[in-house]
Amino acid sequence: MGVQLKQLADGSAGMEGKDAGSGGYVPVSTPYVATITSGSVFTADRSYVVQAIRGRVDVAGTGGACTMVVRKVSSGTAGGSGTALHTGSYNLVGTASAIQTLSLSTTAADLLIAAGDSIYFSLTGTPTSAVGNITVTLSPA
Repeated sequence: MGVQLKQLADGSAGMEGKDAGSGGYVPVSTPYVATITSGSVFTADRSYVVQAIRGRVDVAGTGGACTMVVRKVSSGTAGGSGTALHTGSYNLVGTASAIQTLSLSTTAADLLIAAGDSIYFSLTGTPTSAVGNITVTLSPA
């Protein structure tokens, strides 16, 4: 798997993730708000590999410590019991307007999303006023 340049329809150049000619990067984004503390954001239609996880805090939570964990979850498995895709956690009371990049799990199998697996997020702590967005970047496997 690697990255190659691709000419876009408007004549500009872009980057595309490739593995055996099967496609490019797939960003999976979801906004979060304090009133939703967990949920599925994506269910895979084929196999993917997690390439990056980034988030932006738009409004920092004010109720004390609050973090998010992003997991892969197989069908029939409770969301909170899934496998964390990263080390550490995303800080919902972090600096407003700042991007947080999570360190991916160092276990390669953790980053493989099989067809039918879901990406799930769960918060711990009290998010109060927290608002932002989290994006998981995938590439076809």
